[in-house]
This record gives sequence, C-alpha cells and structure tokens, in this order.
Amino acid sequence: MIQFDLHVHTLFSQCGIHTALEILARANEIGLKGIAITDHGPALPDERINSPFFERFKSPYPDLIFLKGMECNLADADGKIDIPLRFKSCMDVVLLGIHPNTPTGLSVSAYTDMLIAAIEKNPCVDIITHPNDPNYPVDYKRLATAAKAAGAALELNNSKILYARAETQSAIDLVTVCRDEGCKMAVNSDTHAIHELGLDDSVRPILESLKFPDELIINRDEKSTMEFIDSRRKNKIV
Repeated sequence: MIQFDLHVHTLFSQCGIHTALEILARANEIGLKGIAITDHGPALPDERINSPFFERFKSPYPDLIFLKGMECNLADADGKIDIPLRFKSCMDVVLLGIHPNTPTGLSVSAYTDMLIAAIEKNPCVDIITHPNDPNYPVDYKRLATAAKAAGAALELNNSKILYARAETQSAIDLVTVCRDEGCKMAVNSDTHAIHELGLDDSVRPILESLKFPDELIINRDEKSTMEFIDSRRKNKIV
C-alpha cells in the first residue's frame, strides 16, 4: 500500500463518485499517512472547481496530512495548461496529464513536445500523470529528461494497470527509463472509487523486479513526500 497517495479524485471530477469527506475518512481508516485530492482542471467538461474547497475546506482528521491540488490538462500545443490562477497559491501539488480535451491520433513526438513545453513553461507542475496512457503515446526518455531537469516526477499509475487500460509492458518500459535516467517517480492510485485508495498492488512488483531505487520515489514515505512538496511551494506563488 502507498503511504502517501498523491492522485485522488472526488465527485468534483466527472470520473469520481465520492465526497472529499468520504475519501478522507477512508484514508484515515486504512492508515495512510496522507493524501492529495487532485480533481480535474476546467478544460474538461462539467468539472467542478470552487473556492470553498481551496480556500475554506479543512480535514477533520488531525493525524492525516491533507494536501490540495489539481490534475491539470493541456490547454494548447504550446505549453499552456488550465490551472486557475485564482487558486494556484492554494495548491500544495499540481499534476498534469493528457486527457480527452487533447485529440488522439497525433504522433509520439507531438504529445511529447506538448508535455515538455508545458513542463518548461509551468514550473508549478510537480507530477506528470499516467505518461504510459496508450491513447497519448510519448517518448519516455525525452519526457524523463525534461522532468528531471525541472525537478518534476513522472507517475507510475496503479489504476492504468489494474484495469488493463495500459499494457504492463508500458509500465515496465517507463520504470526502466526513469531508473536509467535518474528521473523521480510518484507511485499513485489514481483513485476514482473509494476501495482503490492507496493501492499499488498492480505496479509494486514492477518496481521490485527492476530494482528501482527507493530514493527516486518521491512519495515512498511521509518525510520524502513532504520534502518534495515543500521544496516546490515557491513555484506556486502567483
């Protein structure tokens, strides 16, 4: 199980089905050290973003570290992302992934260029989510090199493998490249349903078989997670 899960959706995302309170209660119940709620950015249709969550909401569980964030989307091919500037300084962590607002069928080079441009133009981006999504194939080595230079991490997404939405080999290839390039990784559940919270069962064997260095996993424990988060807060100042 992940100690600190940095990719979690609530019903504020169209893909989520639980409230923030239900998620927090579950995280506390199963003994996680912390979670980040990271609902989708506004470029996807019908996403719910509001000021009470970012400016007022507090966790009722004092022993569980609660982070606020967003899984942002590409807004164009030149590096713009859909992070709302109004809430940027309220965010502890910023994720970025390619989602259906970006067309499928483009080249590996095109998708890689888009993500690299976004990383370079948005220092607030901490983690690139599910880079092994088969709908948006990327060059792992180029992306890992760019992420490392920016101090960001690439995600090893448990959900993609758990539900066979990406081939296991794609995760193996991604982990291999990150290991060889010395790129940081975040191991996340990408929770949409409450029983998925904290799961890493589908990807943990890959990390172990490839002898991926623990020190490159940013959320390997509470201390490493918060050191990563705190080191990047300056990038979220508006």
